[in-house]
Amino acid sequence: MKTKQATLLVIVMVLLLGVISVDAASLSSLVANLPWTTQRIDNDEPDVRNLSTAFVGKNQIPMLSYTKTGSNKIYQAHLETDAVTGNCGPEDRWYCMNWSDSILVEGTVSNISTFLYGPDTFGVKWVYGTTEGTLRGATVEMWNDMTFVTQSWEDLIDLGKFGGILAGGPSLQVVGGWYRAAVIIRSGGDFPTYKLVYMHKTGILNTSCVTSGSSYYQCDVIEEAINYNSIGEPSLQVAQDGTVGIAYYRNGAIRYAYPHTSEIGRPANCGPGDNTWRCITISDADTIGPNVKLAIGKDSSERGIVFGHDSILLDEIVHAEYVGSGGNCGADGFFGMSTIYRWQCETIRGTGTVSDILDLPFSIDIDPEGYSVVAYKFEDKLWVSYPKARVGDPASGWMAQAVDGNDFSDTGDLASISLNNAGLGFIGYMQPELRGCGDPWCIIDKSPNLKVALQWFKVYMPAILH
Repeated sequence: MKTKQATLLVIVMVLLLGVISVDAASLSSLVANLPWTTQRIDNDEPDVRNLSTAFVGKNQIPMLSYTKTGSNKIYQAHLETDAVTGNCGPEDRWYCMNWSDSILVEGTVSNISTFLYGPDTFGVKWVYGTTEGTLRGATVEMWNDMTFVTQSWEDLIDLGKFGGILAGGPSLQVVGGWYRAAVIIRSGGDFPTYKLVYMHKTGILNTSCVTSGSSYYQCDVIEEAINYNSIGEPSLQVAQDGTVGIAYYRNGAIRYAYPHTSEIGRPANCGPGDNTWRCITISDADTIGPNVKLAIGKDSSERGIVFGHDSILLDEIVHAEYVGSGGNCGADGFFGMSTIYRWQCETIRGTGTVSDILDLPFSIDIDPEGYSVVAYKFEDKLWVSYPKARVGDPASGWMAQAVDGNDFSDTGDLASISLNNAGLGFIGYMQPELRGCGDPWCIIDKSPNLKVALQWFKVYMPAILH
């Protein structure tokens, strides 16, 4: 084994697992102040889509996945291990591979989702549309050292049962090793109907997802809209305590749906029978962008939604935090004659100069102490933002930290952030254009670079001699 590889692996195990004595109250502050290291995985990777990240396995190895326009492959990259030698990235310390499905429809692949089978192996899953009119699930099982065990596929939904056409990428979670997905399925024609469909495992054979046979999965239509009321790509999250939430765009508003039993002042108003879920509006002020992401932490008290908002005077990135009551957005029921606002909306970044803010990608995760951390592209740079309280600042508001970019380049497209059990961050993103300075002689690299940014604890190790 290479000496440099042995050194790296020991460091990675310490850094990514967070095996360090840190008081829980100070962990978030410690991690938030750690620098980011950026690395280029591929210096010419055009037409990337559906980029997502995760920490996988018991050792929490960073992994990203993506697709490409015109390709039926799902591409993966993860940090090398002792058992899997790298073949890409700086000094070949990342391992890149791909696998294909001849009937995969480009642009319809979900985020990567992961789970532990037990102490020795883990799985990663995706769902995607196929040319045969199905939503297909794919699973790859691996040992914790990242060596391959097996892979499998299964068709989960007959799309024709709900309209026939998968609109955009699904949102995927894995619960107990089973797929759980939120997808938008539309009909054809000049006035298509869009349906937000929630798929989950019940263990009871039924026909709600398929047109023939039966399945242990159940498919529920949460909301539907016609033509101009089209619904954007959903963001599904399932917390450790079983809390389920779906954030999505509909007709100029950011919506939030959750399973609910009717109560006085707070009736169920959507889902099967229009009385099993509750769908509310988080924000519909001025112009709302279709890109929305939801994160849920350990339980229902830790929920955050991020989206774009455009008014006449200000373009801004907005974070909505679940507060239960006393908020300023997310009207959700009544107490007597008073409306209860269960969410607090707050601007993360705002400027009057960014005209494309509604098209920007946003990504969010929640750290072990319950703080939201948001990754996004802003003014051609990659940024992360988090509440000032995360670093012990008693003032209200958010911190903004530049991760990558300069005034002459363009970076941060498709940003996707994941946090590990210690709160350390991992971001996958694209850099469309790189330029070192503003002088005319500076060479412009316009090849699309696939990049990652990581945080780690500083570890000092003795020299290793042959």
